[in-house]
Amino acid sequence: MNYLNTQTSIILFEKAVKSKYYVDKSRMIETVCENIRSEGQYICITRPRRFGKTVNANMLAAYLTKGADSRALFDHLKIAETKDYGRHQNQYNVIHMDLSRQPDGCGSYEEYRKHVTDQLAQDLLEIYPKLREKKYGSVYQMFLDSGDRFVFILDEWDSVFYRSFMGKEEKDKYLLFLKGLLKDQPYVDLAYMTGVLPIAKYSSGSELNMFDEYHFMNDNIYDRYFGFSEEEVKSLCRKQEKVSFEEIRQWYDGYYLSDGGSLLQD
Repeated sequence: MNYLNTQTSIILFEKAVKSKYYVDKSRMIETVCENIRSEGQYICITRPRRFGKTVNANMLAAYLTKGADSRALFDHLKIAETKDYGRHQNQYNVIHMDLSRQPDGCGSYEEYRKHVTDQLAQDLLEIYPKLREKKYGSVYQMFLDSGDRFVFILDEWDSVFYRSFMGKEEKDKYLLFLKGLLKDQPYVDLAYMTGVLPIAKYSSGSELNMFDEYHFMNDNIYDRYFGFSEEEVKSLCRKQEKVSFEEIRQWYDGYYLSDGGSLLQD
């Protein structure tokens, strides 16, 4: 499997959890799951690099995927202390895509898009063999005909915009591709997407207007789950003696939570 219910997210998140300097942000799962199959099911988190976007994307995919039993990974984390712990765990078909990954020697947008759609199609044909009975011109029609529902976790969705082959025409095509795949589709239970710059930086139209976007200027919901609070950094500093908290704060301070607390990068 390429994207659908893979073991990748579980393997990567397990490595993070076992790290000496892991900071538990698992309560974020509770907040995200409140939006499954609701009007708030489209979530876009934009942050600069090194704020933990990928770790959190791996965490969500590992928790939600029905591709494995991940209870042992989460039973000792903060999410296990919540009232509804386990309600959504391993209950969904998760499409987890790191959109910064491109095929070797990729030199055009068409090669990039074809790589993504081919891998999605391979996954769907493997799980839903009935789809082989029909020839498809779009991958979203394959999702529709599967008769199933999916959670989409798209990490680094805007990374392709930085490639030299992405002109205005190619960027517009990419936005329309994501719109066709996700917007108003009955098979989408949740679409969680991360990026570096706000959607408005790339789109002035309605292609991705279904997303509720959370960035530094408007986020008082997810802000505590990205970067480290001052207390979290102090706790990390106590685990080593090479660098003091005061020195680290000089390197990275300058960001703040919605409650006024200090925030540092990871």
